[in-house]
Amino acid sequence: MKVAHLTTVDMSLRYLVMPQLLAVRAAAGEAVGISAPGPWVTELEAAGIRHIALDSSTRGMNPIADLRSAQQLWRILRRERVDILHTHNPKPGLYGRVLGRLAGIPIIVNTVHGLYATPDDGILKRALVYSLEAVAARFSDEELVQNPEDLELMRRWRIAPRRRTHLLGNGVDLKRFSPDRCDAAQRARLRHQLGISDSQVVVGIVARLVAEKGYAELFAAAVGLGEDYVVLVVGPHDPAKADALAESVLEEARQNGIRFLGMRDDVDELYAVMDIFVLPSHREGFPRAAMEAAASGLPIIATNIRGCRQVVDDQVTGLLVDVGDSHGLRAAIIRLGEEEELRKRMASASRAKAEAEFDEDEVVARVMESYRRAALRRGLHLGRVEPAAVSYRSAKLQDAPALARLHAESITEGFLPTLGHGFLTRLYTALIQWPESVMVVAADAAGPVGFVAGVTDTGSFYRHFLRHHGLPAVLAAGHRLVRPRVVRRVLETLRYGGGHDEVAAELLAMAVSGRARRVGLGTGLGMRFLKGLRERDIERACVVVGSTNRQAISLYHKLGFADMARIQVHAGTESEILLWRA
Repeated sequence: MKVAHLTTVDMSLRYLVMPQLLAVRAAAGEAVGISAPGPWVTELEAAGIRHIALDSSTRGMNPIADLRSAQQLWRILRRERVDILHTHNPKPGLYGRVLGRLAGIPIIVNTVHGLYATPDDGILKRALVYSLEAVAARFSDEELVQNPEDLELMRRWRIAPRRRTHLLGNGVDLKRFSPDRCDAAQRARLRHQLGISDSQVVVGIVARLVAEKGYAELFAAAVGLGEDYVVLVVGPHDPAKADALAESVLEEARQNGIRFLGMRDDVDELYAVMDIFVLPSHREGFPRAAMEAAASGLPIIATNIRGCRQVVDDQVTGLLVDVGDSHGLRAAIIRLGEEEELRKRMASASRAKAEAEFDEDEVVARVMESYRRAALRRGLHLGRVEPAAVSYRSAKLQDAPALARLHAESITEGFLPTLGHGFLTRLYTALIQWPESVMVVAADAAGPVGFVAGVTDTGSFYRHFLRHHGLPAVLAAGHRLVRPRVVRRVLETLRYGGGHDEVAAELLAMAVSGRARRVGLGTGLGMRFLKGLRERDIERACVVVGSTNRQAISLYHKLGFADMARIQVHAGTESEILLWRA
């Protein structure tokens, strides 16, 4: 399977969804990351993840840049032919789901990292955010919600279809983030390198330098703590955000003793330096840094908001304070700073909660299961097809959408896929219903993985199709039919009419999923098709195939077809007519 994860920036691919990308590779699939380019692309590519740059993608509000990103994404999706598009973050989660469905991506999955409106927000903001989410959710196959409070709200307000909305949770690497990551000697060495004495209480935060993380309250709370406390800030500048902290604010905090360490890759070791983790955030979905701190065995002080409530059990693993309450935050810091035994109890409880609820491996397994669940629901197959699990049968009416997808995936040189999935579905519906058709499907437990379709009289079928399905087919094709090149090809097909000389029967299409090739399905389908012709007393049939498609021509030769003639069904494109005799 080919899976593309879409985020705003490459840092999200690296730090939020890397394990999910690696899980695709571990399952022998192709993992692709789509985001704005940045410094973490090198790490992604070193891990075997192909990155596609979405040059105009930004974290900030920029309608013109967002429109350019959407246009570029449309071209990428049309070119890449991914099996699964997994969207993240607010903006790409909105336009990515819509464009993915319109581009014909078989499976669309979206992760809700945190609704950008909560019950505490104003009614206009909530109405706008919930409405946009509701529209976008109708274009996806699976909605994976990290936070149970968001899940309950989405179900209550029917923002997403209930049967396609599931709790994902969130997790971290419990091996990397562990109280055993550093022993006492390493902890002492790290603190010494930072100029911190053994007696000082280290209060740490890991977060981007933006106002919504509660830095104003933290800086205010830190004033007056005294030399017994050290406040460490770990996190990058985020100048693209409207609430990015001004340099003057940071300089004032430095003068008050706040230590800024910037963006660090050794954050797992820095947790070992800390005694207390704080996150006085104004808005969270499911804070990763707080989970890392819990897994590292730290007591946590956080605001009493969605997301933080899922990480911190008040009075058990840490303390919850009100949003914007710098006095309450200072009091909580002093309480934990003065009560070492309380810190130890909360630290132990934090680690136990992380082991029970924040295991990254379980989250990845839920994501992979969502792919399988969506594939089964849509009749698709993910992973290599086992020949022993395939059976052959006659086509059923409910197979039409799957046959249309297989046609578009496999017969890429033809013009029929340019008429859209709706047109192809109508065509295969007509073929299945036509009494003089011969259609064989190869299927496993997930549905069709290959098919062959033909008729005993091509001209008769074309006339029947135009008479009984012409108008619905035209409506399904829609705007595609106004393209001069498409109109010309339709007329050329009708003028060809099918067959050769006195040979009316024709094998019209054979397609095998890319996951089921080179296991003999083409031969099996072809043999059963020819058997079906003989059972109808048909002794001759032809097939038309592009002259450059040597693989298909070789297969037809193997089935007993012989070269007959070379023609141009479509101007400028050479095709071969091959003839079969019983």
